[in-house]
Amino acid sequence: MNIFEFENYKTYLNKLLAPTGETRGARSKLAEKLNCNIGFISQVLNGGSQFSLEHTAQIAEFLDLSEKEADFFFLLVQFERAGSEKLKKHLKRQISAIQKQRKEIKSRIKDSKELTEADYSTYYSNWSYVAIHMALSITQYQSKSALKEKLGLTSKQVDSVIQFLVQKGLIIEEKGNYKTGPTRIHLSRSSPLICQHHSNWRIESMKAIPKQIESNLHYSSVMTMSVADAEKIRSVVLKSLEDVEVILRPSPNEEVFVLGIDFFKL
Repeated sequence: MNIFEFENYKTYLNKLLAPTGETRGARSKLAEKLNCNIGFISQVLNGGSQFSLEHTAQIAEFLDLSEKEADFFFLLVQFERAGSEKLKKHLKRQISAIQKQRKEIKSRIKDSKELTEADYSTYYSNWSYVAIHMALSITQYQSKSALKEKLGLTSKQVDSVIQFLVQKGLIIEEKGNYKTGPTRIHLSRSSPLICQHHSNWRIESMKAIPKQIESNLHYSSVMTMSVADAEKIRSVVLKSLEDVEVILRPSPNEEVFVLGIDFFKL
């Protein structure tokens, strides 16, 4: 749920903490986080009471808000707590300015189709850009919280990557969720970034090996053979990749997998 679309923090929290699906029991968990009873939560969200700024900080942490989301959340709470019309007008200007800025960025993003060399460098600088981009083609991973849990990243990391991907048109935002966008990216074999791309995923592969997950496949073998037979093996591997591509194209997006093959002469 996109907090920047709200002008009242109580409306935002009531919708976010509605007891449906995964959010069932969320109010009780929030009360535990704030070290208060659930009646106080209801009193604030359904009445004239307000959360303190200390509570606000704890709620932002509970909701796993990004830095910018938390700052905006604080503004919404301060607006409701404001004791004078003059202060309310001051805070309202800040809230409106942030919302306007985000709308302008969103409108510019829709026309963003061209990627610069700097964009490519950023995209391939860390495995998380590719991983998040690919994961967002799968319905159950199209929220920041799902991405964080799936990929083991921090809120700050996910927020930073999401912001970049949205700005470049690689993904699009819809009602607080994200999915792959119209812009596509491809790294040619001759690109100077290809080494970085391979290195990123070899490092992640090395992290996966000690986990000894039964469904994973890791194979390493040092062998001696003739140069002619080595070329035959290379041809077999290339043919296998072609076969993989035939399977991959029509396959529905259900999970994220990584395929890495190393076959080289020492």
